[in-house]
Amino acid sequence: MSDEPLLIQDEGEVRHLILNRPEKINAIDYAQHLRLMKQFDLAASDPNVKVIALSGVGRGFCSGDDLTAPAFQGEDPHRHRKVDLEMGSGPALLLQSCRKLHHLSKPTVALMHGIVLGSGYDYSLSCDFRVVTPDIRYGDPRIDRALWAAEGWSYKLPRLTNLSIVSRVAYLGEIMNGEQALAYGLAHAVVDGEPDIRESARLFLDNLTRVSSPAYSQTKHALLSGIDADFERALALA
Repeated sequence: MSDEPLLIQDEGEVRHLILNRPEKINAIDYAQHLRLMKQFDLAASDPNVKVIALSGVGRGFCSGDDLTAPAFQGEDPHRHRKVDLEMGSGPALLLQSCRKLHHLSKPTVALMHGIVLGSGYDYSLSCDFRVVTPDIRYGDPRIDRALWAAEGWSYKLPRLTNLSIVSRVAYLGEIMNGEQALAYGLAHAVVDGEPDIRESARLFLDNLTRVSSPAYSQTKHALLSGIDADFERALALA
């Protein structure tokens, strides 16, 4: 497999964006956020791509932010959004990247196995669908380190599940397995993950490619626009 940190593979009408830093359990550094944002834009504008799937190689989908990464070298297009935290500008950039992913008009799917924590959790909640393996360790333990929900999942999580579950996942930092995530409404399917999750999720992805792209885009726009609107405004958006 290539040593590029982000792999791009097309399988029919599915564009796979594959995190490829297995030695770090795909922890995401500043440069990786920039790569993902660029690829989100490219996939969104490519007429041959109907579905965008995000996954990882190695022992897990993503272990979170790469806190040991050296300072970013090169032209920084987001230098004006630096955040004065131990994680540097990561939180602000992650928020921008997740926002871009959240609003893509095409179906987006997180294919998750193994470890899925921190920023991996944030990216997954920005996708339309989540497919998981039974053995995942899924959640956000940052509250145990006195860090807050700075990346937008505090908005998304209560809209994906009920507040009784939110209190366990957000306040207590509960780490879920695949069956728990499915029961909580945070996953859409559990697959065995063999020989890898991209293969075992193929049927799920293929079914999404059969959905009308214009209808999907219009429906998603109406849902995202209307989720916080009052009834009359939501009807006007439909």
